Amino acid sequence: MTLPDEQKAALEFDQWALAGRAESMAEGHRAALVQAIANWSFSQEDRGLDVGCGNGWVLREMVGRGAGSTLGVDISPKMIERAQKAAAGDDRFAFKVGSAAEIPADNATFTRITSVEALYYVPDPQQALNEWARVAAPKAQLAIVIDLFKENTATHSWIEALSVDAHLLGADELVEMVRKAGFAEAAWRTVQDPRPIKTEAEFEPSRYWPSYAMYRGYREMGSLIVSATR
Repeated sequence: MTLPDEQKAALEFDQWALAGRAESMAEGHRAALVQAIANWSFSQEDRGLDVGCGNGWVLREMVGRGAGSTLGVDISPKMIERAQKAAAGDDRFAFKVGSAAEIPADNATFTRITSVEALYYVPDPQQALNEWARVAAPKAQLAIVIDLFKENTATHSWIEALSVDAHLLGADELVEMVRKAGFAEAAWRTVQDPRPIKTEAEFEPSRYWPSYAMYRGYREMGSLIVSATR
């Protein structure tokens, strides 16, 4: 499999931003993210980082729960433009165009770190996780949300449907990578979207969901959550 290319991904995600997919992705992944951070508490001392931040919706969730400051990093300039526009005038938010493996921050900066549907686009996921560990403060909490993973066979068709290359990583493999990066208490679980599953009559095939069985299998498997502490 060809390794993901960041420049190609940036161009593709720019097109997604222009097409409004940042907002549809936020809607589609919100339920999984909320479950991933359900046990997290926030205070003004907390500093949040979201890698692959899109339009900044995860950081708005963190600030809404009480985080004092946040940074969003995304490879797509157009995604960052949307994020900056949504947070204009609010100094609790900062956004930077950049690589998941090069976070523009000092060591031990962030207390809450998230990444939603982004890690499998990164050329070297282990390098990225090592970088997230570098910028994680002691006892920082990490949550990674992924729908495309080995155990969720219904999503494997996405690899051919996507216009960019992607890794296919397994749950145990991801946990081991997180541990290798220096995080502790690493574990995985799956969570389901509470929204109703479409009936076969309501379902419309697409390049991502060529059959109803695949769509239903994805919904029943749910999203993978990998959590850990620094």
